[in-house]
Amino acid sequence: MDTDSNNPHVEEKTRAIVFALLFANFFRNLGISIIEIGLPDFVLSLAGTLTSYGIIIGVFSITQSIFQLPMGRAADQHGRKMLILLGIFIYIIGTFLCYLAQDILQLILFRAIQGAGAYSSILQAMIGDFYKKEDEHGKGMALFSVSMTFGYFGGIIIGGYISSYLGFRMIFLFSTILGIISAILAILFIKDHRKIGKKFNNEEGTNSPIEKIKKKELIILVKDKEFNVIVLLNSLRWFLFSGVYVLFIWQIQVNFGLTQIEATIFIMILVAIYMFFIMFGGYLSDNYGIKKILLYSQLIIIIIGLLVFVSTAFFIFIIIGVFIGIGFALFQTSGYALLAKYIENNYPELKGSAFGFNNAIGFLLGAFGPIFICYLGDISDFLPYYFISLSIFFTYLISVLFFRQVDTKGTQKSSLPPLKGV
Repeated sequence: MDTDSNNPHVEEKTRAIVFALLFANFFRNLGISIIEIGLPDFVLSLAGTLTSYGIIIGVFSITQSIFQLPMGRAADQHGRKMLILLGIFIYIIGTFLCYLAQDILQLILFRAIQGAGAYSSILQAMIGDFYKKEDEHGKGMALFSVSMTFGYFGGIIIGGYISSYLGFRMIFLFSTILGIISAILAILFIKDHRKIGKKFNNEEGTNSPIEKIKKKELIILVKDKEFNVIVLLNSLRWFLFSGVYVLFIWQIQVNFGLTQIEATIFIMILVAIYMFFIMFGGYLSDNYGIKKILLYSQLIIIIIGLLVFVSTAFFIFIIIGVFIGIGFALFQTSGYALLAKYIENNYPELKGSAFGFNNAIGFLLGAFGPIFICYLGDISDFLPYYFISLSIFFTYLISVLFFRQVDTKGTQKSSLPPLKGV
C-alpha cells in the first residue's frame, strides 16, 4: 500500500479510509442486488415477461453509464468525498421511490433514478490512490472487486429470504437503510487522499494537478488506442456476464423450478466459489502475470460453454454455471488490474475520469446485456451460452493481438511498460 508519507499517522488514517471505502462499496452493491432473487416472481405477478425483467435490470445500468463519466470528472475537479455523498443521496431517493412503486412502469422509472447515483468509479479511483506500487495493482483491484462482488451477491442471499418471508416490496426499504449506512460511513471515515497528505506533510504543493483537468486531456484519454482496447475488453466482459447472470437467476427459478429459498442457497455456494477466484485472481495477476490470467480466464469460458452441446440436464447446467463464474471472476480481476496498471503508468492524475470512462462504457453495455441475453433465452434456453462462448473467443483474439502489440512496442519505449510475468 502506498502513502504520501512515512508518517505513521498517515498510514493509520490511510488504512481506516481504505476500510471505509471497501465497506461503502460493499453496502452499495448489497443494496443494488438485493432485489434480484425475488424479482422474477414479482415480474410474473404483474403479468410481466422475461423482457420486462431484463429492462428493469438494464435501465439501472443505463443511467449509471450516463452519469459515470460526469461524476468521475467532477470528483477529480471538486473532491471525491463530496461526489460520493451526492451519489449516495440520489441512490437513497431512487430506492425509496421503488418501495412506493405501484406498477412495472413506475418501477422502471424509479430504478433509473437509482442508477443516477453512480459513484463506483470514484470509489475505484480512491482505492487506486492507495495501491500505486508495481506489485500491488492486482491486490488493490482485487479488494475492490471482492467488496463489490461480496456485497452484490450478499444482497441476493439476503433478498431471497426477505422476499420469501416479508414480501418483495420490503426489499427496497431494507436497501434504503443500507444506503443510509453507506452515507454514514462516508461522512465519518472517508477523506480525499490528497487532503491527508496536506495535513501531515507541509511540503506538499498547495494545488493538486487533479484540480486543473482540461477537456483536451480527456480527449487525449479517449484517443489512446491501448487504453480503449483495455476498456473494450472490460466492457464486453461486463456485457456478457451481466446478461448470463440475470438469465441464470431466472432459469433456476422459472425453468428448473427452484423456490426462492432453494435459489438463495444455491447462489450462496456459487458466491463462495466466485469470491475465492476473484481474490485468487488478484494473487495470480500479481505473481504470474496479468497477461496469462487474462488469457486463461477467457479460455475457461470458451471451453466450458461447449458443454451445452453435450447435455442440457440440470447437473450439466450447474457445472456450466460454476466454471463460467470462475472464468469471469479471473477475467474481471485481471482486466481491472490491467486497467489500473495502465492508468497509474500513464494518467495518474486522471484516475477518476479514466475509471469513470471505463465504467461508463461497461455499464452501458451491461445495461443491454440482460435485455439481449434474455431475448436469446426466450428463443432457446441455452442459446445464450453458445453466444457467450463465441463472444469470448472474439475477446480472446483481441487480447492476443493487444499483448502482441505491447510486446512489439516494448523495445520502442511503449507507453505501457512490460507487464510482470509476460
